[in-house]
Amino acid sequence: MKKKLVTMLGLALLFAPVAALAQVTGAAPKRCEGGSISDIQSLLCKFNEILGALIPFLIALGVLYFVWGVISFVIADDEEAKSTGRMRMIWGIIGLVVIVG
Repeated sequence: MKKKLVTMLGLALLFAPVAALAQVTGAAPKRCEGGSISDIQSLLCKFNEILGALIPFLIALGVLYFVWGVISFVIADDEEAKSTGRMRMIWGIIGLVVIVG
């Protein structure tokens, strides 16, 4: 079983550059224009712009929440406060993974 897993992993790593270079060459994609929202593509473009501006703010909030959990875990005296700090750290990491992903 282990030999099969190593072989499959080796094959996957062998073909990883091929998958990374699998891109479409040809016409450039349509750029977002600063005009009004007239179709679904311009609506999605505006949504992408707003989300692009919002993501760094959300990442900063996730990091602050994680740091708050670390500080509350370190300075806590009783077990319940340590548990609360630990859960804040876990949820901060989960939030960061979701935001970045």
